[in-house]
Amino acid sequence: LKKHRLVKALIRLSGQAELHPRCFTLTNLLKEENPVAGGSFGDVYKGKLGCQCVAVKMMRVFGESDIDGLLKAFSQEALIWRQLCHPNLLPFFGLYYFQKRLCLVSPWMEHGHIRAFLKKEPYDIDQLLSFILDIALGLKHLHENNVVHGDLKGDNIFVTPSGRACIADFGLSSIITALSSIQFTTSSKRTQGGTIRYEAPELHQGGHNNLGTDIYAFACVMYELLTGNSPFPDLRTDGAVIKAVLEGRRPPRPPSCSPSLDGLWSLIRNCWEEEPVMRPTAGQI
Repeated sequence: LKKHRLVKALIRLSGQAELHPRCFTLTNLLKEENPVAGGSFGDVYKGKLGCQCVAVKMMRVFGESDIDGLLKAFSQEALIWRQLCHPNLLPFFGLYYFQKRLCLVSPWMEHGHIRAFLKKEPYDIDQLLSFILDIALGLKHLHENNVVHGDLKGDNIFVTPSGRACIADFGLSSIITALSSIQFTTSSKRTQGGTIRYEAPELHQGGHNNLGTDIYAFACVMYELLTGNSPFPDLRTDGAVIKAVLEGRRPPRPPSCSPSLDGLWSLIRNCWEEEPVMRPTAGQI
């Protein structure tokens, strides 16, 4: 209880002062020249922090004022992240600056994100259920600490060297919100093409990310793992997806979901409930 109060006080002070602890800033980091992947608001590079391989996510923004705005959004989240330690959460190492651009640093996951892993590696239903349990446990730990992920999807879940699933990019929703008010380069505007399919109906009606929207997204991730596709693969546009969701439609049960998985499909449907209060909590899952 004392630790929780202390962290809350640090978060409040960090937000008021628009500062982050110096221990979050990394210096002895080497980054490769070319990115290995791109996301909705940044490019990902492989790097070295001492002897450890790391992933360096560089924000696609420019100007010191932009970085100041990001730091204000980030500083409050970073203090929470440092308190979170769980085998199903990807650790956060700190911040790195490259030519005045802000980078977020985490361990490098050689297996990549879970969707790519399942496409290239043979697996059975037990392995799939093990991954789903890992994700549920990671989400439970986040929610127990009042942390909303805000962008849960297969691309943000990685496979560790030991074959466990771990959630990445938790808490970045506040940074994404800050980025929405920053002028982007033409090539880096956030289209939400891959994310909108994981969003609960209330988010399409002006609502904000919360624990309930994470649960809805978790159901979408389970569907993704079962099928290898994002929800509504037959709908080509975001507008069509939003219309379907607001009409109460959900993806149909896929052929890969055999009768032995009736319980899993029931869980997915419950997590897709229209009313957030009707969805199970991460603890109940």
